[in-house]
Amino acid sequence: MCGISGIWNLDGRPVSDEAITIFNDSLVHRGPDMGKVMKPLDHLALGHRRLSILDTSEAGIQPMQDASGRYSIVLNGEVFNFIELRKELESLGHSFSTQTDSEVALAAIIEWGQEAFHRFNGMWAMAIWDSVERSLLLCRDRFGIKPLYYYRSEDRFAFASETKAFKRLEGFQRRVSRRLLRYAMEDTYFLEGQGYTIFEDILQLLPGHLLSIRDGEVGQQKRWYDIREEVHKVPVPYEEQVELFRELFSDACRLRMRSDVTMATALSGGVDSTAVYSMVHRLMKQDDVERVPEDWQRAFVASFPGTDKDERIWAERALKAHSGSGVFIEPSYADLPEQVLQSTLDFDGVSSAPIWALTDVYRAMHDHGVTVSLDGHGVDEMLYGYRWMVYDGMVHHIWKGTTEDAKRSIDVLIGLYPPELREEKRILFESDLESAIKTRRSTGFRLKQQMKSLFPRETRVNNPNLAPLSDKPYSFSNEGAMEEQVFDQFFLKTLPTLLHNFDFASMRSGIEIRMPFMDYRLVEYAFALPYSSKVGGVYTKRILRDGMKGIMPEENRTRTFKVGLGAPTKDWLAGPLNEWMGDMISSSSFQELSLSSAQ
Repeated sequence: MCGISGIWNLDGRPVSDEAITIFNDSLVHRGPDMGKVMKPLDHLALGHRRLSILDTSEAGIQPMQDASGRYSIVLNGEVFNFIELRKELESLGHSFSTQTDSEVALAAIIEWGQEAFHRFNGMWAMAIWDSVERSLLLCRDRFGIKPLYYYRSEDRFAFASETKAFKRLEGFQRRVSRRLLRYAMEDTYFLEGQGYTIFEDILQLLPGHLLSIRDGEVGQQKRWYDIREEVHKVPVPYEEQVELFRELFSDACRLRMRSDVTMATALSGGVDSTAVYSMVHRLMKQDDVERVPEDWQRAFVASFPGTDKDERIWAERALKAHSGSGVFIEPSYADLPEQVLQSTLDFDGVSSAPIWALTDVYRAMHDHGVTVSLDGHGVDEMLYGYRWMVYDGMVHHIWKGTTEDAKRSIDVLIGLYPPELREEKRILFESDLESAIKTRRSTGFRLKQQMKSLFPRETRVNNPNLAPLSDKPYSFSNEGAMEEQVFDQFFLKTLPTLLHNFDFASMRSGIEIRMPFMDYRLVEYAFALPYSSKVGGVYTKRILRDGMKGIMPEENRTRTFKVGLGAPTKDWLAGPLNEWMGDMISSSSFQELSLSSAQ
């Protein structure tokens, strides 16, 4: 896990040592252990900031070259199945001088070309230089776990792991685009999935895409991974589905426990993080792991006493079940406005909630000597884990499904609310269902539905003002309504933004987050499952809960009310942030900004 950078002056002007060093060192927080730059050409420079995870010796320093000197690589991320790939490559005649995954990744690309990316199980953003072809290839992992941003003009191409680095790019003045900022303010989940940022001319390499620069010519982003080609329906009995899901999840955790430095878990006490924490303990008991650090047992918990975001009691139950030790982090309210303001400025984008609540957890890990965190991100978006997703499903079933499906959705949805609200919500939703049943039986409604069926469904376009960056943009409008929802949230809306938020929050403190639920085998399998395997009984994430029977504490496994890791914004705005936020909104500068953004 690191930071990478590069500058290619397409007009042939030399890149100065100072320019690439300053640009690269703007990422020092991502890679505090070592910084290095190289210049394959006078007008091309590559940089790397290292956070040592695998092979912490100087042998693992990047930019890294192969033995022939033809190929060079800078890589941010991890290829978790590097041990298996290394054995296969050694059988093909390759030899290795380090114990890193980066050297294995480079050898795999030399051996198999772009097909190597399909063999990688991991998270990455990388750049590979070929001195013979005089080409630079940028690649990002399937789901965009690791970021990669770039700027291009007629005479220059530059890339980096964060938008903030471009403030230090020589000769470039970074500017906020009011149009893009307005989009982000209207919907904080919009820009990330489209590959845009709030800054003019700073774009993202999209997840699952390549970008090639050859002889000074910058190509179009090309998709190398397409989930639409990888999902195949699973017609096996549900019990077998559960068993395979558990096996895939177990192996995903096993691969992500490989580390030469201290590891921990960010634990909320919810289903997802408790599942990861519990599976790690199960694997260690079975001794079914390799290259695992001695210090892996600790969990770090964000606690917000007196708010509905406080999940301490649930985390304590998970810790007790596995005899684990926890570090509890509580916010300091003494200078809360200043902390929220500074974290917002550091974030370099727009977020729906203060990002500071996340950074505190990973800062505490760093302070306790931890470098790797195993987290539970990704499963909500593909297994209907959010309340609003289940609500949309209920509305769909009320108006387009069967009464039985609608009632089942109501049962699931009720459990996602706090206990004191459940009876009130049940009365409301059942009333909606009764009204819908009467309306659906009317002649007018039936005629309207018949007319709709005569016209094909229009392809949805998020915003016609943003040109697609991909040669094959994602569109899931051909999927069924319920399937489209999870595809959209995982690939285009919620998850891309959350991945960005957590990458920022962790890397500010030099912490690498690993996400077992984001293992591509598990993702492809989950998207192949029917809705009934994901939502059933009174539960969301049904197959995960059933797969973890006997592995995680029962109270956590059957818990329905979801909180999630995030700031108690409602409580803060009503309390310690109330006066400060009121003054900010009333200020002339804010009013001027609001008026100009609306134009």
